Amino acid sequence: MNRIDDSKILIKKSVATISKLDEESSKLKNAKPHKIAESKNVTYKDAKSGNINVAEFKKAFYALIEADDYLYKKAPLHNLNDDEAKIFCKLILQTQKHLNNVLKEFGFEFEGGAQLDESALYIVSNKKLLKNLKNKMPNLNIISTEGVLEAEDMKVINPNMPEKALKGIEKKCGIIKEQINKLINKLNPSKVIVIMDENNKADELIYLRAKELYGAEKISIDDIDL
Repeated sequence: MNRIDDSKILIKKSVATISKLDEESSKLKNAKPHKIAESKNVTYKDAKSGNINVAEFKKAFYALIEADDYLYKKAPLHNLNDDEAKIFCKLILQTQKHLNNVLKEFGFEFEGGAQLDESALYIVSNKKLLKNLKNKMPNLNIISTEGVLEAEDMKVINPNMPEKALKGIEKKCGIIKEQINKLINKLNPSKVIVIMDENNKADELIYLRAKELYGAEKISIDDIDL
């Protein structure tokens, strides 16, 4: 058996195992598991005509390539510690998500990721993400910080940041915090939520400040279908 065949078998086993664990966990939480719509007997024969979503297919492929590294780094036992397991499972679940998006083009229906609440106020770190979310949900209450919420946090990201530059950032932070406060007073949101990239230090700092200032919660960008 060559490396490619070996990888395919192990990856298939990983997807099946993780899907099963995800389903059992969801049942315990009285939540619907991520699975194909209603029927348990859906097969490739149910596919309808459509176009291949090349971007999503490539994302799935790249995620599998990254996950594939673990097969050889951890051979022959393939034991992963807690941190490694989280990274590996994240890659497999990302692959599953992207492949679901490919299959949607051919008539298959899947349950989505985290549901966004129109009664909440969402904070994101950049306007691109804000635009993508507003395109998906036009009535979503959302604001972009375009940077940190406290100027001193920039020293964590860039210890060599000049003091002169920090003064400009401090002014910008004051404006965005004022805008957030106005939105909270106007909307009286059910909660404040930071949508963050778990691997982005700036996003982490924004969340910590928002938690301190507004009692904010957080959700991962990976849990949202965009």
